[in-house]
Amino acid sequence: MKRPGLRKPRTQGTLPRNIYRRQPLLRRPGVVQPEHLTTEPVCGIKALCGACKYVNQDYKDGLHGKFQAGLKVLEESGLQHLARILQPVPSPRQLGYRSLFKLAVRPATTSQNQATSANHRVASTPSDEPLPVLPERFAVGLFAAGSHDVVDMDRCPLHTPPLEALLRDLRVELNMSTLTPYDEATKTGQLRYITARSAHLTGELMVTFVVTEALKVELRQLVANLQRRGHRINSAHMNLNTDSGNAIFGAESVRLSGADRLRERLCDLDFEIGPTAFFQINPWQAINLYRRIESIAGRPSTPGQVAWDLYSGTGQISLMLARQGYRVLGIEENPGAVADARLNAKRNHLEPSAAFIAARVEDAAQLVPAWATSPNLIIANPSRRGMADSTRRHIALLLANNPGARFIYVSCEIASMARDIKILSELSGFQLRQVEPFDMFPQTDNMEWLAVLSRP
Repeated sequence: MKRPGLRKPRTQGTLPRNIYRRQPLLRRPGVVQPEHLTTEPVCGIKALCGACKYVNQDYKDGLHGKFQAGLKVLEESGLQHLARILQPVPSPRQLGYRSLFKLAVRPATTSQNQATSANHRVASTPSDEPLPVLPERFAVGLFAAGSHDVVDMDRCPLHTPPLEALLRDLRVELNMSTLTPYDEATKTGQLRYITARSAHLTGELMVTFVVTEALKVELRQLVANLQRRGHRINSAHMNLNTDSGNAIFGAESVRLSGADRLRERLCDLDFEIGPTAFFQINPWQAINLYRRIESIAGRPSTPGQVAWDLYSGTGQISLMLARQGYRVLGIEENPGAVADARLNAKRNHLEPSAAFIAARVEDAAQLVPAWATSPNLIIANPSRRGMADSTRRHIALLLANNPGARFIYVSCEIASMARDIKILSELSGFQLRQVEPFDMFPQTDNMEWLAVLSRP
């Protein structure tokens, strides 16, 4: 079979009328409406942290700024004039939306201890009896931009209320524990990272401690102390990471207490999420994004048409497509996420229609079962770095051989998306038809971008 080569630039075919917005998204049933747009200054460490470019500014100004930055990338890639660009969908929550934190744990510095004394941070027992001010042994927070210096924080206005409350008490319990923070310079210490996720409907929490050695007794005691303070930790894990590199998680996770996974519900589907699996951090906006994908995909013209869900995570998109009547193949490299996806398919009674492969997308070509070799719909949601070249070429071949297919690309990195779409279009003859951004990450300079390609 001849592989498609680079094609000469084509004249864009006539753009259809808005190809999937039959009515504005915010008027569709099942969509989460935006709250009041806030202008209140809420973050006191913006200059130190640098993670949130637009925090403490008017939300609409920040949304407009990053939308224009994305348009510039599309223009520089030669794509903007080829497609209909829709206005961004604002986040239903501009603050308190982030249902996941991943925070580094390092030794506190002298200046951080001085700040603690100045602020008179006081620990309390579950009975609210005051304890003496404790010296800060732990710095817990994000790395400052371009460095591995931890910006110590005890609150973040982007976190959901359960996560923000957890972080405050977590710091107190760490300083009262026998645990030691990890020191990158000396490669000593026990606790490297802490991650926590909150379920957006119930407030239940899953907490994972990334450590250099097994510390089941100490960590279970820490979890129990936090639970006595009223935190709804329904799932707690220990992840072992002895590598000196920058990866947060190691290969092995051990349940400390509670359930194996955290329960979530999106778009009338039930999910359970493991400690290292990907799940959208803004569930309120994720509902809007997935409803849009559901609208674009529609129902298959014939029952059982094949759809691919590349970089499928715990199966959110796969299960929506299966519910629509597609036979879905999800491909995901994280084995834990694939295990979650299979259980989620069974939990939602969609197991016969959704199958999953644990492999990198670029390595999965030989693992695709015979029934799934000719997809009519391909949806890709890669990481920020986008697709590998071999993946782009394989998808381009599939599209070139099936002119009736459709390709949907979802990305949080507009530059990677523009590069991949440009190459896919040149190789396959498919054209970019429509682009719509979703503000999945309010206050930051990132958005989620949804692009649709089809044959003219």
